[in-house]
Parts: sequence; structure tokens; C-alpha cells
Amino acid sequence: MKTTHLLVLFFAITTFTISCQKEKSFEGEAYTLRLNFQPSANGEPLQFNKEYINPIGEDYKVTAFKFYVSKISLLQELPTPVARKEDGFFLVDAANPASQIIEVQLNSNPFNRLMFQVGIDSIYNVSGAQTGALDPLNGMFWTWNSGYINAKLEGSSSLSRGLNNTFTYHIGGFREGEKTQREIVLPLPNQPEWVLEKTNVTEMVIDVNLDKWFRSANDLPISSISENMSPGPVSVRYADNYANLFTLNTVVRR
Repeated sequence: MKTTHLLVLFFAITTFTISCQKEKSFEGEAYTLRLNFQPSANGEPLQFNKEYINPIGEDYKVTAFKFYVSKISLLQELPTPVARKEDGFFLVDAANPASQIIEVQLNSNPFNRLMFQVGIDSIYNVSGAQTGALDPLNGMFWTWNSGYINAKLEGSSSLSRGLNNTFTYHIGGFREGEKTQREIVLPLPNQPEWVLEKTNVTEMVIDVNLDKWFRSANDLPISSISENMSPGPVSVRYADNYANLFTLNTVVRR
């Protein structure tokens, strides 16, 4: 009996030691990764109140565009992350250039993909209003019952049936069948892999192409839908579209 207890204790200590070693190895040293989100339309930098034509052939102007970014990760082979930023939510606002630059501290590991999520986890949606990027004053929170808006696009179009030809898309939803949080995986452009370094900041320039908001996974004409501000099947279709907005264009050392 004593021998059995000693063996159990030995294996427990060994397992704990290996676990700690793995955790220490996984954490590594922290180096800076900078994500530079650049909203665009019709192949040029997005400007508010400038007229664009979406892929469906409709004219439109943008007055507001915001989305949440979370769970920034670096991958080598799916689905295992080599470095991850589990905590932290970032609100990217096209009206605020400073918000389009996100810096996080991650491991130095060879990687060949960037992964992040657009939207807010369900647990935060049922925890009421938060602070910081999740503060309701940012205009991205409905109610405790409906939760957070994951992405927002507002503007006008001559084809909109909304008041004064405006359109309003507030996309959220976290319950089963209504989830609009999306995971984005972007391969590195023109290189097999990359490594974060101590002496440099790695900057990734990410194009956010609004053309695909209206046509990518689904065709969502302004003339058919001029307003959507609640969870449901239509919001899910918009989420499937905004999952396609992102392209990793450039990776450089600063």
C-alpha cells in the first residue's frame, strides 16, 4: 500500500513538473506584434461621406464603421497556436486612426498564420456592460439581454429605403443559432514563416475591404435591407460576410 501511494505521488509530481515546463516553454519571452487595420472601399482608403459603389452596383457613403477584435494568435499549423493573447478586447473605429493600431505582447516562435476573432465572447455578453473597449459609451452595446454589437456599419445610399436614405447595420448575437462572432485566419503573404524579435516590432498591415460587407458569402443589397439592429438570421448572414473583409497584405519589421 505504501509503495502504491509513493508511485501515485511520484507520477503526480512528475506530471506537475512536465506541465509547468510546458507552460513555461509556451509562454517564452514577450515581443511586440502590431496589427494595423486599414479600412478600404473600391480599392482605396475609406473616407467618410465619399461615394462608393458596392459589388452589387449600389452607391453608398459611410458615416460609421466599427468592429471588435479579440483573441489575437499566431499559428504554425492549425489548429495549434504557438502564441496567443487570450485576454483583451480592442475596438477598431474607422473614425479614430489611433484605434486601428493594436499592439500586443506575444511569444517569439516561427509562425505562418495570424488568427483573431471579430466580436465578443458569449460570457461577456451575459455579464452586463463592461469598461474600457467594452464600455457602453462606445456605442457598441444593446442591453444585458442582447449583449454587444460585434460590428457596425452606418451610412446612406440613394437606394436605401431608410429614413433620409440612410442604412444602419448593427450586427450582434451570441445565442445558439444567432452567433455572429467570427474567427479569422490569415496566411502570411509571400513568405513561408516569420519570427518575432526583441529588437524590432513586427507590424502586420491588414486590409479591411468593405466591398465584401455587401457581397462575399452572401449578397446583401442595401435596397433590400436598409436596417438590421437585432440578433437573428439576417445578422448571421452579415457576420458570414464580414468574416471575409480581412486580407493580410504586408508584414514588416519596424
